[in-house]
Amino acid sequence: PTSLNFARVARNAQRRSIKASSLINTALSSSPTNDNNSVDTTSTSEAERLRQKAIQLRSEADAAEKQLSPTRSSRQVDITAAAAREAVVEYFDLKDSCWELSYRFANEPENKDDNNDNSNNKVPRKFYSGKVQLQFLSDGYTTNLSTKSNQVNEQQAIINKVWGWDLEISDQDSLRYILFSADITLPPPINTSERFYFQARVDGGEMEGEALSLVDGSVTVKRDISAPGGGWWGIFRGADGILAQFRQLGEFKCRSIAKP
Repeated sequence: PTSLNFARVARNAQRRSIKASSLINTALSSSPTNDNNSVDTTSTSEAERLRQKAIQLRSEADAAEKQLSPTRSSRQVDITAAAAREAVVEYFDLKDSCWELSYRFANEPENKDDNNDNSNNKVPRKFYSGKVQLQFLSDGYTTNLSTKSNQVNEQQAIINKVWGWDLEISDQDSLRYILFSADITLPPPINTSERFYFQARVDGGEMEGEALSLVDGSVTVKRDISAPGGGWWGIFRGADGILAQFRQLGEFKCRSIAKP
């Protein structure tokens, strides 16, 4: 509606300006003189009427232009601010860098045996998606820059606290990875709170002037492993949590953003 009003006022101002110019030209051409330099009274009266009408339209056009000026300035400020937010932000060190994470993960890892599990205690698998903005501080802590929302639905998880971050080199591929965890509350019907683990590969930054990027982000959770019965595994009976592994729940993408 605002853009439509802006366009409507602009068109009206333009039409008034054009009409005023046209009336002025008509008035100027409507004042003929005869060979004896006597002025035609009728033509003079009509010309004067057209001039007055043109002056009125010009005044209305000027008023419309003044009305447009603040709107144009405001729109220009909004456009400039939006462009600044969308400008490419580059970081050459993870310390004090800010990132926006777009995530999608489930409350439980995929289980190949789900189709054969008819247990009444089976937890339903639901997906959650959203965005969160983080700053990885130089002291190893992590700041959540996003504002918590009070509107919780089945697609929204609440990130209560984000823990410190660490940069590690993988023993498997010798690449760098950033690791951090977060305490997340999942809304009903799941209605649970637990710690989720985030990991992303760190690309770039090894050559001078090369910006960093965080790619291949994965979200995992720690789940206990059920030990087989009997034999050597029997020593772990009653010691829940000793046998555990990280199971993937979903993925996330990262985009560098400006510091607050």
